[in-house]
Amino acid sequence: MRPHPWSPSKVATIWLDYASGAGVHDSGQSLTVRPRERRKNANLADMLDAALEFRCTRIMLTGEVPASTRADDAHHWLFTKTPGWTPGAHWFDAPATGRFTHDLTGHKVEVKLAAEWFGHAVTHPREARDAWLIVEKAIADVSKGHAKMFLTPGGTGTNMWALSLPENVDPGLVADDIAEEIHATSGQHRIEHLVAGAGRCATGCADCAPMPLPEGPLETFAYVDGRFMYAACMRELGVGPGRRLTGPQAAELLARDAYARARYKVRVTVPEGWPHVGLLPKKHDNVADGWHYPNRPGASWETWADGAEVRVALNEGWYVEPLEAVEFDKARVLDTFADRMTRARERVSANADLDPVVRRAAAAALRAIVIQTIGSFASRGRSTTQVFWNARQIPAEHAHSVRELGGAYVVKVPGTSNATRQRGFYRPELASQVWGRARARVLIGPSGVKGWNTGALEVGPEELIGINGDAIYTTRVPQWALGTDHGGADDGKVGRLRLQGVIHDVPMPATSGERNTLRAQAEAAGIDAYLTALTTTGEA
Repeated sequence: MRPHPWSPSKVATIWLDYASGAGVHDSGQSLTVRPRERRKNANLADMLDAALEFRCTRIMLTGEVPASTRADDAHHWLFTKTPGWTPGAHWFDAPATGRFTHDLTGHKVEVKLAAEWFGHAVTHPREARDAWLIVEKAIADVSKGHAKMFLTPGGTGTNMWALSLPENVDPGLVADDIAEEIHATSGQHRIEHLVAGAGRCATGCADCAPMPLPEGPLETFAYVDGRFMYAACMRELGVGPGRRLTGPQAAELLARDAYARARYKVRVTVPEGWPHVGLLPKKHDNVADGWHYPNRPGASWETWADGAEVRVALNEGWYVEPLEAVEFDKARVLDTFADRMTRARERVSANADLDPVVRRAAAAALRAIVIQTIGSFASRGRSTTQVFWNARQIPAEHAHSVRELGGAYVVKVPGTSNATRQRGFYRPELASQVWGRARARVLIGPSGVKGWNTGALEVGPEELIGINGDAIYTTRVPQWALGTDHGGADDGKVGRLRLQGVIHDVPMPATSGERNTLRAQAEAAGIDAYLTALTTTGEA
């Protein structure tokens, strides 16, 4: 079933700094939101009034927006009275979105965060607006003018995918039971802290052994991650409807074609003497705790995993017994989309005329489009939160689920989707394959130099601090993470793991939170100083 693309109307937008209310209109006109009454700073109601004045239906907020991702947090920036405006179906969880309707005119405004697109690459409204225009042009240029910017990065990307699908490709839909199984047995990013202590595993299980890292402060903290990783994991994926295989059939397929597009349920055992990280996932008994990766020799469990992950485990000598499998048909279903997104990124990155901040922000937005597109393939709708400041406003159908919070009445409304339109975009098998390939690639992947692999398994266990998605953190800079012009294996292609930042003389991070702080410091420091020292002295 082919997805059907469509062309959205342009959304009139004002870009505003959350704290000051200063900003810029789509046209480039500067503006400053004036606070009502005698307040010093503009609030959300003032910004909504400004959107009405400019006849804009979207506000993009930049700057220091209070961080909160929970709908039960009375301090969430959306949890505020907006006189003259009625709140609608908000998304409180990240990325947050507020929806409001003007009481007198019926004018509707959506309030979003620029960080949904650009991360922390921009803080000024004009930079965000300029980066938006760059991305808008980049995706149009690589799609013969057809691709448009949607309300979200995921919406932008899924529509680009529909536009890119070759005419001779009509990808089948997975059977409902297989789709449900994928949701229940497929994780996303691997997030693991490998330092001994309470931060090692969410439940403190005995099967997740820490790495033999040195005690005390670190002489070096290196941050390595994948370049546009998902774009390198989209080639010739498997599509539905999917065929179920018995244990013997799964074993035969694995032996005959290790690269078959399939996901396997396996019984896995960590071999004796295994010294490194875990290779295959195991879901915690408490689903809220997510997944972990046992690595204790002798540990055994059953799990579902993508064929790419199973292949890594087999190559590393782990005992893997196939119990059943689902085999898909190989198709070039995402190849053109990956090529277009890669070209768009290359053009933006190579444009030396752009302000460096705007260029980084545009590249970040293209990355967000790719990542959220993959996530959207597995989405079954997103729950919304409605806030009522008067109990009489609560619809009768939600009266049973209302709760009081901070003087207001809050209702959680389950997510729904347009079944007819969205069915062609619902592709959990694509999402699970990309996630699985990326997890496998961060363990061991190709490089730009023949015979040289990259990844966590190419780092000594005594040097590996953690894994987060397609990033790894180490106590020494891996030689392969350097560019080929500095004696490394990074040739600049997408999917390569490359050095992003280096800092020195820092404490060993006891938790993933402390590690993330070091990552931010390393990213801010960059690699120029390290490479300069390496070039001039041979040491860094």
